[in-house]
Amino acid sequence: MKKKLLLALALVPMLASCSASETYVPKNSFPGDFVELKVEDMTVNFYLDATHSDEPLYTMRWFMLEPLGECPVPAVLTDANAPDPLYPHFIGYSEYPSSIDEDHIWKFETDYKQSNVLNLYGIWVAK
Repeated sequence: MKKKLLLALALVPMLASCSASETYVPKNSFPGDFVELKVEDMTVNFYLDATHSDEPLYTMRWFMLEPLGECPVPAVLTDANAPDPLYPHFIGYSEYPSSIDEDHIWKFETDYKQSNVLNLYGIWVAK
């Protein structure tokens, strides 16, 4: 009998602490409040193209699951930057290094990625 009573007395503080934690409701518990907690958790690497560069042209940190908005100025490429005279026309960046399909061109305003690293390759075509 004493063992049961001691066991019950030992469990009372634990039960009281459990019930107290279950009733706690955070002040800001709406999904939109998580925006304040976001950190730049993704590395974005911009490459001149898939074959002519071992090192990224430009690297930056960004927020996972958010569009980049626009191409950063140091990564902007034009036809004047063509690495190969046979393919002098820059059509955009793609995460597919050998794609020449314009459907795979990265849309900075809307495209996003859920990954720690995003590699974007310059896509060059003949005119």
